Amino acid sequence: MTVTKRCIMIPVDELQPHPDNPRKDVGDVTELAESIKANGIFQNLTVLRNRDPETGKSTVIIGHRRLAAAKLAGLEKVPCMVVEMDEKEQISTMLLENMQRTDLTIYEQAQGFQMMLDMGETQDSISEKTGFSKTTVRHRLKLLELDPEEFRKAEERQPKLTDYIELEKITDPDLKSKALAAIGTANFQWTMESCKRQQREKSLRDEWLEYIDKLYVKVEWDPDREVVKTLYFTKKMTDEDKAELDKLQDEDNDNVLDYWYKKGNTYCYILGKKRDKPLPKYEDENRRRLEQVQRVKEVEEQAERLREAFVKAYTSKRRNYTYALRMMLDMELELVDTNWGRVSELLDIDVPDDEDDIIQESGDFISLCVTDPDKVMLAVTSSLVETGYYTSVHTWDGSHQRNEHLEKWYKWLGLMGYNISSAEKAMLDGTHECFMMEDN
Repeated sequence: MTVTKRCIMIPVDELQPHPDNPRKDVGDVTELAESIKANGIFQNLTVLRNRDPETGKSTVIIGHRRLAAAKLAGLEKVPCMVVEMDEKEQISTMLLENMQRTDLTIYEQAQGFQMMLDMGETQDSISEKTGFSKTTVRHRLKLLELDPEEFRKAEERQPKLTDYIELEKITDPDLKSKALAAIGTANFQWTMESCKRQQREKSLRDEWLEYIDKLYVKVEWDPDREVVKTLYFTKKMTDEDKAELDKLQDEDNDNVLDYWYKKGNTYCYILGKKRDKPLPKYEDENRRRLEQVQRVKEVEEQAERLREAFVKAYTSKRRNYTYALRMMLDMELELVDTNWGRVSELLDIDVPDDEDDIIQESGDFISLCVTDPDKVMLAVTSSLVETGYYTSVHTWDGSHQRNEHLEKWYKWLGLMGYNISSAEKAMLDGTHECFMMEDN
């Protein structure tokens, strides 16, 4: 950079913002304009020596907000320092100046980092020049993979930065867009958990179906054919699984074996020959009942994982001490024995082998009772409630059954700071889609 003039007064109508300024919106400059009216401009704007050949105006490098405020304040001229810079210097100077501003949006930061990469910088050099950690630079650049319009909408909801980092766990574009649409809302954690589960299930399902397709032909559901085997896509396929399927095909080579799979399911059926007799109605109903129960249990388990995550991540708040004590007493009266093994996991502490001595002998537990009493009470209560029985909302056939214990548990969690999602509310009142019986 070469300075050609330290200070020169230039008319504001002869100045223009730089087209590649990282700050896309200068924001509200009303207060700055009032200050300029009263005190003038203390710091010169930095502008390029060579004027734009199309507009004949000088391009601002540093001072875009001051220029906007000066126009609002009614100034005719502003003090400027005139410099010569090549394109790379222009971009680098604007980026470094803007990166220090706390009101620059994280997406604008991300765009700035990308521009620096385009100009030949590396993530390491960007970190060194801007003062941001390499981890922060990497996370910001990841944001550019998101849909710009959806990201703009998300920013209006003011989500936490950690929520954006959480999005990186989703690699499927459609699922990531779904999670982005929920960021900054009470449904975000539920949606993230759902997307992670779907992503995990898809990976496992694709692996299983790829191998099954080599052995069997996919067909429509036929209740008159025997179900030779039910395969669940809940774990990675092993060599033993493949050997079992190969053996099954070899053993039944006199009968054509096919498979039935419905999109979205976490299982499939290997179908054999036609039954000698029609499938008894009660057996078909039992199969459908088990499928229905499985769908509901998946929703219940997802809700439980979110509640557990809340308890594990909970940080003590003095204002919650009273709630925590009342909550523990309320749920203790309603439920049964404390599961101290679960308590130790939630609090990340060791407990004596003899659980009867925990309150007297566990130093970790006693210490937490003093420093974080509300978290201890939250963990103890969670160990009582999260046993499966007290959190189930379905009957033997997968239909909805109101659970007043769980309703009360959610009430207390809400008072402690938990955000209940619309899906969890629907699970509680029976309107969740998992309760809708599906046809094959």
